[in-house]
Amino acid sequence: LSELQSILPPGYQLRIVRDEAQFIEASIASVQEHLVVGSFLAAIVVWLFLGSFRSTVIAAIAIPTSIVATFGLIWYMGFTLNMLTMLALTLSVGIVIDDAIVVLENIYRFIEEKGMPPMQAAVEATREIGLAVLATTLSLVAIFVPIGFMSGMVGRFMKSFGLTMAFAIMVSLVVSFTLTPMMS
Repeated sequence: LSELQSILPPGYQLRIVRDEAQFIEASIASVQEHLVVGSFLAAIVVWLFLGSFRSTVIAAIAIPTSIVATFGLIWYMGFTLNMLTMLALTLSVGIVIDDAIVVLENIYRFIEEKGMPPMQAAVEATREIGLAVLATTLSLVAIFVPIGFMSGMVGRFMKSFGLTMAFAIMVSLVVSFTLTPMMS
């Protein structure tokens, strides 16, 4: 405020009419909390269904890996961490773990049912399920990318949401084809 006051002509005064900073900071903190809680809940659900702590950790690592990589793409595109980008990241938690679960479950099946060594099972299981995971991921991207290119005033607001979702989904594909098989 003092910097702005110094460039005004003499006699003009600036005063704060309404300060929404506390509300915005509280909202961002709430969304961050939901992001963390959602990640833990997703990992717990995976543990309940897979029944293996090791598999749960492998699948759960896909969440922060995908989210952190998405931050890099958000920065590259010049987006800010506003309510829409944070909402997109929170919503994408369930989606980013999905690809890893599908690939991981197929690798686990190859090891258990076919008796393959882990390295061979990781390669062949990922190859077998790769087209289905790719099709699922691209169909989700096809839903969110058009939101990022909407026109008008709504398009300006929704660009960061649509593209952030698409980034997170594409990063999860890369993670599920590289990191998940390697850790398995």
